[in-house]
Amino acid sequence: MMDSSQFSDDHLRLEGMERIESRGATSDTFRVKLYGKLHFLKRLKKEFAADIRYQEAFRKEFETGYRLEHPHLVRYLSLTGDGLLMEYVDGETLSQRLANHPDYFDEKNTKRLLRQLLDVVGYLHAHQVLHLDLKPDNIMLTRIHDDVKLVDLGCCYTDTFADTQGRTDRYAAPEQLDGRQSDERTDIYAIGKILEQLPCHQQYRKVIARCTALNSANRYQSVRDLQDTLFARSRRWIWLLAAIILIVLPFGYFLYTSQEQPSKEKIELPTEVEQEKKDTSLVIEAPRPVPKKEKKEEKSVKETLPTTTVALGPIRSELSEEEKEFLNQPTMRVISSDEFTRYKQQLDKYFSEANAFLDDTTNLQRYSSHISYMSHYMEIVRRALDKINADEWFRPLYNSPLNPVSSYTRKYNSAMEHRAFEIGNKLP
Repeated sequence: MMDSSQFSDDHLRLEGMERIESRGATSDTFRVKLYGKLHFLKRLKKEFAADIRYQEAFRKEFETGYRLEHPHLVRYLSLTGDGLLMEYVDGETLSQRLANHPDYFDEKNTKRLLRQLLDVVGYLHAHQVLHLDLKPDNIMLTRIHDDVKLVDLGCCYTDTFADTQGRTDRYAAPEQLDGRQSDERTDIYAIGKILEQLPCHQQYRKVIARCTALNSANRYQSVRDLQDTLFARSRRWIWLLAAIILIVLPFGYFLYTSQEQPSKEKIELPTEVEQEKKDTSLVIEAPRPVPKKEKKEEKSVKETLPTTTVALGPIRSELSEEEKEFLNQPTMRVISSDEFTRYKQQLDKYFSEANAFLDDTTNLQRYSSHISYMSHYMEIVRRALDKINADEWFRPLYNSPLNPVSSYTRKYNSAMEHRAFEIGNKLP
């Protein structure tokens, strides 16, 4: 549990605290400098600062957010004072952009927004996290490149923190309003409501209708299903190319064999007179031998013909069709048992510094508080994640939602997180 002694930021050198306008009911937001770098501080309002329920809600948000790493998700850096310290996003919310520049959302920019939003929401779902408060106020657009940054995991659900509090009724699905169990389709409902706010929503009316169906069984069942519907056109040229190959190759083979056939007839039946006789002896008579050179050429032609037209890569027979389709992406595939062993060894290698830090008992004397201990530990983990993101072989497997890699990674991370907090809680 989090006691009041942990709400102390004496060790932090916060400078130039500037209040930021926010619609939060329980917290205030500030732009601050820490060691010369801009950060975003979310702090409980005075009337809630001493309430253990809101303190625990902040701890939940921090513990969930700091273990996630995605380019379109705001980074959680530290528990500080009575609030959370996060990376600062220089930009504006989707609500502000819609109010100030509605003309920005042409077809191209709308698709860019949806691609990035669905990508990060799909990442959360793959890591067993439901956001449950998706709305324009929680979607930031950066000043440079207008990239999406999803913020505020305060209402999220995870397999560790099952108790969720808070929602925005306008974007909440019926099951969320009724207190029933939520799942991925609850976030998909909110995405449909966000789509309704965009200027070009008319062209997405069918998608919106399915996203916001009152019965969750009638919605898209996953973010991947929604992505396939919205962006299927961009992949049509692949299917067109495959169709052309399937048509052209057999036709070309037919033309080749039809050109070769007359020469064989001349060898077997040299004259038209013999053909007219229709003597059965011609049927059983051995044909004239074909020169060896011609046989080799005929064989080589057959060998060059492909047995399949599309190579989908290694696929395990026990996978579902949806999983097979997912694995056909260029960055995804099923790994062998040997590669899985290598993956585990690489994981240990990348997190060896973090494990060594936890093993070093002298750190309990070196760091004065739980927050300072955890901040240093998280900086080590951050370096490990940066190395993982730079590893083209390792990163797609690390982010894969498929077993056995995902389950092993989650267990590995959970064990390290539990150990770090268990050691850190020994400090004041």
